[in-house]
Amino acid sequence: MSSPPYHLRKNKAADRFAFIEAIRRLSKLGGDLDKYTYYGMGGPYLEDMRLIYEFCPEVQMVSIEEDPDVYLRQSFHLPCGIIQLKNCDMRSFIAEYESLDNKSIFWLDYTGLDYTHFEDFMTLLGKVAQGSMVKITLRANSRDYGWDKPEEERTRLIEEFHRKFSEVMPNPNIDLPRENLKFTSLIQEMLQIAAQEALPAVADLAFHPVSSFYYNDGTWMYTLTGVIWPRKNRRKVVKAFKSWEFANLTWENPKLIKIPDLSTKERLHLQRLLPCNGQRGKILSAELGYLIDENAKKTEESLEQYAAFHRYSPYFLRGTP
Repeated sequence: MSSPPYHLRKNKAADRFAFIEAIRRLSKLGGDLDKYTYYGMGGPYLEDMRLIYEFCPEVQMVSIEEDPDVYLRQSFHLPCGIIQLKNCDMRSFIAEYESLDNKSIFWLDYTGLDYTHFEDFMTLLGKVAQGSMVKITLRANSRDYGWDKPEEERTRLIEEFHRKFSEVMPNPNIDLPRENLKFTSLIQEMLQIAAQEALPAVADLAFHPVSSFYYNDGTWMYTLTGVIWPRKNRRKVVKAFKSWEFANLTWENPKLIKIPDLSTKERLHLQRLLPCNGQRGKILSAELGYLIDENAKKTEESLEQYAAFHRYSPYFLRGTP
């Protein structure tokens, strides 16, 4: 079964909405959003830029796209006139990028997992101005490394992983975990090492994490967002983001996004109970009165996810063009 189209993936959509909320909180660090420029890899439909234009219209935007045909599709789907389209790859763009002390918001939205992505991340952290925000998304599917293959093939893939990522591995002898949370936590730890390499302890600025998620919309993905801020003034970052339910300010395990499939009628029925405190999944399950998953426990877990992310959960409706 193929994955849904890029712009119709509900967990990815929730990740985008969470990113919008993180951007809006930049103003709590004393920065006016009209002083920021967003640089992203928006794909053919420029979905992230459409949302930024809707919720943060004062932010300037630049789209970086390597594929010439996707670039033409972007020109067709341009949601507003303030977006600059650039037909180049992100790696080349970062190499030539100069902040000139202008604040930036970057989303390195990769679909794979390669050491060059870590290199791009490290290079960028060394270039962006204070107050900037950087988000990186990477493939984080442990099954890529042979858990369903013969032992010899699995060993080869794991050894290849260690060779490829040796510069950012927390332990050269670590075994690759099978479980999704543990594998994405390893990816996060590798990015933490990369950030420390790019901005070592002697540097005035540091990369401070503000959120991290993992989700599956056809394959498992991991995403991390952080801000570049003076190392000695971390408390201001904490103050700006600590009231956000999804904040991750201390490199804790990433949060799962797994929004259940609910009908519009079910969502509207549950909406009147939200937000609610306590055992949200249990409250919503009792309100529905029937299972939406394999058993009662999984139903409550699914509805807890819906309660957490209901404001970020998109509506996909059929329409006639």
